Amino acid sequence: AAYGMDSHHMQRYVTEEGFAKNEGNIQSHVDGPYPISYRSIVPKQEQCENLLVPVCLSASHIAFGSIRMEPVFMILGQSAATAAVQAIDAETPVQQIDYDALQKRLLSDEQRLRN
Repeated sequence: AAYGMDSHHMQRYVTEEGFAKNEGNIQSHVDGPYPISYRSIVPKQEQCENLLVPVCLSASHIAFGSIRMEPVFMILGQSAATAAVQAIDAETPVQQIDYDALQKRLLSDEQRLRN
């Protein structure tokens, strides 16, 4: 992902001094792309085998504020699809794919995996 965190304010109110103030605003810049773990889109095998979750992934609400942007979802979707194909070809659950092979394929597809 590479989008900054932007959680917009929850409310705007007027202080006792008569000034407008925003409450709940969180803005954070990121210096460049950062990795999202494959484990965040795959539940534990004993919980649900062969499920890839590129949109409702495991992340804190702060991290999701950055991850929630469409370009990031597209990259996560590409990663999940590549993992699914690899699992089908290897006849193995998505939880047991060869991550090194997945990483190699994503890099050959010109996906940035590190900053």
